Amino acid sequence: MPLYKGTVEVTGGGLYKGSTEIENGLKTNQFFYENLSTISWVAPTGQGLTYSVPTPQTQTKDGGVAMDTVTFTITNAAANIQGTVAISGMPPGLTFTQVNSGAGLGNTITITINGLMPEDSYFNTLLTISGVTGSTNYNADFLMCGGGGTNIGAGGGGVRTSYGSVSGGGAAAESQLAMVAGQDYVITINNPVSTSVRTSCSGAPFYYNCAGSSGYVVWIARTGGDVSIVGGAINKTVLGGAAGLASNPDSFAGDSAGRTTSNGNAGGCGGGARTYSGNLGYVTTYGGSGTAGQGFGGGQAGPNRNSSAYAGGGGAGGAGGNAGNNATGPSTFSGAAGLPLSNSITGSAYNYASGSGAGQTNSANYGAANGSVSNGGDPSNMGIFVLRMPTANFGSITGTLNIDYTKTTIGTDTILTIFGGNGSANGGVGQSLTYTA
Repeated sequence: MPLYKGTVEVTGGGLYKGSTEIENGLKTNQFFYENLSTISWVAPTGQGLTYSVPTPQTQTKDGGVAMDTVTFTITNAAANIQGTVAISGMPPGLTFTQVNSGAGLGNTITITINGLMPEDSYFNTLLTISGVTGSTNYNADFLMCGGGGTNIGAGGGGVRTSYGSVSGGGAAAESQLAMVAGQDYVITINNPVSTSVRTSCSGAPFYYNCAGSSGYVVWIARTGGDVSIVGGAINKTVLGGAAGLASNPDSFAGDSAGRTTSNGNAGGCGGGARTYSGNLGYVTTYGGSGTAGQGFGGGQAGPNRNSSAYAGGGGAGGAGGNAGNNATGPSTFSGAAGLPLSNSITGSAYNYASGSGAGQTNSANYGAANGSVSNGGDPSNMGIFVLRMPTANFGSITGTLNIDYTKTTIGTDTILTIFGGNGSANGGVGQSLTYTA
């Protein structure tokens, strides 16, 4: 709206009284001069991302009044974008907020701009964006090993892996995990729980009344804890090793049948069988089965007479050995321990999940059975989960709960190794970590 003094238009962009510019003037109650300003926008730039043109693209208002809210979006169809957005080139007095639509490829960050209209106009305003991070889908190798069982004939934890050529139980290695960028994966290490409690009387004549005796001992056999990864389309579990058989070779002791002559228990790797025959007839019992694709079964006990036999527990790399074969005592026969599975996913060869029994190797390793009968309550060797991926794709770790992990780099790969219970084999059930791809 031009302003005149007489017939001469006032030019030069300002009207002054003395040296003070008059920005707003009223004649009666109507403005005769208004300080209007305009903001217009072009599509932002930066980081090779895709931006919408800010909307509304143009607006004209009095300087100093609230502007209409402006929004635009940031996307990348090939990536999950995250991070805290930074913007340069913003007109003075304006601020912005961001909202992320979630995770996954092609997700969206929406920017909302608010504030007061500036006194001066800004045409074709170009904003430059930084601070956005992005990740893409990728494949990752894994190894998951359940905890080992405890007591005589216990089995090792089951093993599943994509790394190398062989998985547990002699199966072919599995496919890599197809990780979706931005997806959460909950990895849980369950440590041992008590599965059987037996009593052993100390001294005659209390064989038939253990609970009433003056000195009975509790013997415990534990099943190893399972290990799992759950998130998106991925849901994998590996079982813990079979519990062994509680120790009490006296056939006349209370509740003896289940302890002295028994088939082995099933598990990730199966438990070894046990027999006691006396001088009667030949007795045979059978090992517990391992889980297909995870581990081998336990060994057979007998046939034997007038003797005891303790078959070996299965391992991830081999079956438990048999004990006694048409044997007549008085003797005690022991089966060989099932072999572990060797794997180099962490960068060096390591033996996982040997069964208990004669000649057991790597008895202190992850997933190894613990055949000790020292109260039967000795902790099992805990399970473990290993994830190996390109370092460029490594995501983030959140939601840790009483759990240990290490993160190492070999060449172009990062290896995340997750243990249960802050280093304690009795760390408890359900210790979890969330990995975001």
